[in-house]
Amino acid sequence: MDSMEIQPKRNDPLHVLILWHMHQPIYKGVGDGGFLLPWVRLHALKDYYDMVDVLADFPGVRVTFNLVPSLMEQIQDYADRDATDPFLDISLKPAAELTADDRLFLLKNFFSLNFDQMVQPYARYKELFEKRGHVGDLDKLREKTALFTEPDYRDLQVWFNLAWCGHRLQQSPEIQTLLSQGRNFSEDDKRRLLEAQRRFIGQVLPAYQAAAARGQIEVSTSPYYHPILPLLCDINSAREALPNIELPRHDFHHPEDAVWHVQQAVRAHQRLFGDRPAGMWPSEGSVSEEMLAIARAEGIRWVATDEEILHASLRRSGLLREGDPFLPERKYLPYRCGDAADPVHIFFRDHLLSDMIGFTYSTYDGEAAADDLVSRLLLIRKLLPDDARRFAVPIILDGENAWEHYADNGVPFLRALYERLERSPFLKAVSFSEYLALGEAAPALPKVRAGSWIFGSFSTWVGHPEKNRGWDLLAATRKKLAEVSLTLPPDDAVRRRDFQRALEHVMVAEGSDWFWWYGEDHFSEYDREFDQLFRAHLEKAWRQLGLQPPDELAAPIIQKVSRFKVQRPFELLTPVLDGFITDYFEWLAAGYFSNQYAFTTMQQVHKIFNGFHFGFDHHNLYIRLDVETAILNDKKYPFRVEIHFRKPGDLFYRMIKDNRRKKLVYEQVTVDDSGAEAARRPCGLAGVRQIVELGVPLADIGIHENQVIEFALKIFIGDNLAERMPHQGFLAQKIAIDDLEKYYWVV
Repeated sequence: MDSMEIQPKRNDPLHVLILWHMHQPIYKGVGDGGFLLPWVRLHALKDYYDMVDVLADFPGVRVTFNLVPSLMEQIQDYADRDATDPFLDISLKPAAELTADDRLFLLKNFFSLNFDQMVQPYARYKELFEKRGHVGDLDKLREKTALFTEPDYRDLQVWFNLAWCGHRLQQSPEIQTLLSQGRNFSEDDKRRLLEAQRRFIGQVLPAYQAAAARGQIEVSTSPYYHPILPLLCDINSAREALPNIELPRHDFHHPEDAVWHVQQAVRAHQRLFGDRPAGMWPSEGSVSEEMLAIARAEGIRWVATDEEILHASLRRSGLLREGDPFLPERKYLPYRCGDAADPVHIFFRDHLLSDMIGFTYSTYDGEAAADDLVSRLLLIRKLLPDDARRFAVPIILDGENAWEHYADNGVPFLRALYERLERSPFLKAVSFSEYLALGEAAPALPKVRAGSWIFGSFSTWVGHPEKNRGWDLLAATRKKLAEVSLTLPPDDAVRRRDFQRALEHVMVAEGSDWFWWYGEDHFSEYDREFDQLFRAHLEKAWRQLGLQPPDELAAPIIQKVSRFKVQRPFELLTPVLDGFITDYFEWLAAGYFSNQYAFTTMQQVHKIFNGFHFGFDHHNLYIRLDVETAILNDKKYPFRVEIHFRKPGDLFYRMIKDNRRKKLVYEQVTVDDSGAEAARRPCGLAGVRQIVELGVPLADIGIHENQVIEFALKIFIGDNLAERMPHQGFLAQKIAIDDLEKYYWVV
């Protein structure tokens, strides 16, 4: 679609409000303050500087960056306080001194990045990857360590860090020299690289200060440690979206903590930028009426959340009835909340456009992606009423994690987008505060339904037994601090200092990221480390007060289980089977099976396949498998997935991707009594590009509503079985179309 073919009905520009949200969890340990994981450092090298730097060539474009205060604090730790992490420590270690465990760590972790964009382009890095191979079993990986020489390990140390250098850093002479050299790096080469990276991190926050000073960006904030403010104010607010949600045993009602997080965020912004922030992206777009009142009282003039909250709030306010059309003019204006004389304005993100950038445009050429987005914006302008109102389209998304999937870290796309926005007479990219300064009359929104940008609810952070246990431990610790606060002598500076330190640990534990990883809806290789760190903060709060922590804090919230647990689907789903994550929500309501439940932290196996997503609608069972691109594109070994059923046991579904023969086959296979193939029939329900998406017609396997389906996945690389999920047995699910909540997936 040519972006210049679609022209609005009049010449006034449509205002485009882009917000890039920058956030990482707190990775600092409780003891020595070292970082447990490297992602703040690596994203500072790859994303944070580039995102603001690319704007400099487009002075007519204004955007908003949301910097979470605790992220800025961690960046400063690396820039000013020589912070370190295990990935940096092992990078600094001379290759000749690496222990057996060090070598295993390198092979296991130093390919933790996007293969297509960050390994494939570099011949030596790809060579090292191929030498390691697609090894999932930890014992087999340990065997591979003997194949690598000392120069191999040194080159791996260098290449992992080189690949995480962003666009601007790669242009520096030092890094260009190393990229050109390509292999046989010396310890001095490695030292120069890591020193250059350390210096570069020191430029990140000054770059934002400079852009804000010249007026090209607005910097907004989030609550300090990224908590879900409505849940801090009143955990019962979760019932507004989900009346039947199971809440923790102990109530949590501490609006004073919500005030603390907002106040500290404002102060941190003042320290860094010299003034108070006008706007806030509440953590995960989480809003409620009580939270909005706190934000307004602390001088916040605007907040933003997802359009789904607008739907629900209009209905709650009686402004949108069942069956009424949701017209564009309702969506593309901010709303006034609270006191009419001193309101806080609330913006609602365009869900589709935001997710197109986050999940879809990485598969496009940068110019084509920019053209498509601009065409969509122009079409929106054409559909809006031709009156005097100045409409605004908020595009709000993660500003760091998407770019590793883009060519050249997303810079060609961003440059193309900003260039088109700057020259278009019909579009104008402005900050949120610039738009409000235009004085456009905002309609009132009498009631705001509490919720977040994920499902419009808080189910991502509360409601699951693990999440609820976390809240109960937090509530018990917070209650103890409240009791102690009543007994503090006004003149005992030492006890008051210890109390404040204890309170700080509780505030860290209130962050959203801990609860994100609890339960069965999100998974990472470091879930148990997050669990340990969460409980360590609560434990430290007790000890800081001179009290013995409760025994239950010593017990992991994530339990070792003898059988696999799975997340059940939240609702029916019908994904587009094109091999792409079409948008963030396409599979978010799906179930998920994870192999990682079988292992403790020390027993965890580095797996190629950690699990798969699944769900169903009235007609089909759907399966999504996320596979390393190197496997999907391997020309030596075909990749094959088989879906086997307990009943009927005489058929299975088979998908083969053979790159050498340029063949993709998805078919139903029937077997005879001896297990030999008797017949094959093509099945068209497959998409294989960035991910594997498969569908199985329920009617073909004789399954109807209220019947049980039992199946397992077998995954082959060449002729070798790489994984069976589950390892033994089958997943069983009753196809309960009308009431998914009653049934659980079990092995």
